[in-house]
Amino acid sequence: MAVPTFLETGHMPEGFPIHVIHTGEQFSFAAHWHEEVEMVFVRGKRGRIGVYNQVYELEQGDGMIIRPGDVHYFLPGTEKLTIILFRMELISGSFIAEHDLLDTKKLFNKTAVMPACLSKEGEMKNCIDALSAEAKNRDAGYRWAMIARLYDLIVCLLRTKAPCAEAADHGLQATPAKKFEFIEAVCSYLEQHYAESIKLEHIAEHIKFSKFYMCKLFKDIKGVTLMEYLNHLRIIKSEWALLFSESSILDIAINHGFNNMNSYNRLFKKYNDCTPTEFRKKHKTMNAKYEG
Repeated sequence: MAVPTFLETGHMPEGFPIHVIHTGEQFSFAAHWHEEVEMVFVRGKRGRIGVYNQVYELEQGDGMIIRPGDVHYFLPGTEKLTIILFRMELISGSFIAEHDLLDTKKLFNKTAVMPACLSKEGEMKNCIDALSAEAKNRDAGYRWAMIARLYDLIVCLLRTKAPCAEAADHGLQATPAKKFEFIEAVCSYLEQHYAESIKLEHIAEHIKFSKFYMCKLFKDIKGVTLMEYLNHLRIIKSEWALLFSESSILDIAINHGFNNMNSYNRLFKKYNDCTPTEFRKKHKTMNAKYEG
């Protein structure tokens, strides 16, 4: 399916290479791309961010780095974000040691989620709050201060390590990094096969886990069952089709893993408080703008 996108320009005020944006209670924005690094931090209950054809469901405290040039969009249901845009020229000065520059470029050379559990207690939030305060108050020398606070945030990201946790059942070291690796493997499989008739046995075989332990660990980490997550993923994917395709609702339901309209309508209403028809009518022509 072709994705309508646009190059976003003119969003860096007065040519300054840093821009801080705070969105409102509800926020959505069409598929776009730009040359700046974008860091997104969720202050509300959730953030629903799409990058190309993959949708990320973020929770309060989670963050995300979006690589320059990657097509991304914000789906309805996203609440209260802090968005920091900056140009890579700020970290490419010749005074930076080559190995430090390489580490920083690697950090921003891929789109990645930053789970809340991986950030140091309070430190990342303090950096973001300090940068936001300088952008808002605009006291003398605030632009120099914004650059300094951005460097603080980058150092925090470079130094963030996953804290150790106690070992879990089945011989799996339950560090945040291991849990994230497990979730990534499951979610990657679901991303590829969500439109098919998926059985738990198929997923367990793919990731080399027992079905029982896979389901237990997934519920412990995500707080929902694996099948609940799969059905929600199917609903999210179908929302994209409702917004950006002309396919019939029946075809969209079938192409996203639902066997009949009754189950599709019931689950869609569970997650969106409206039917697919109402959702399409309400959001298809929405044209939100950033609120600085």
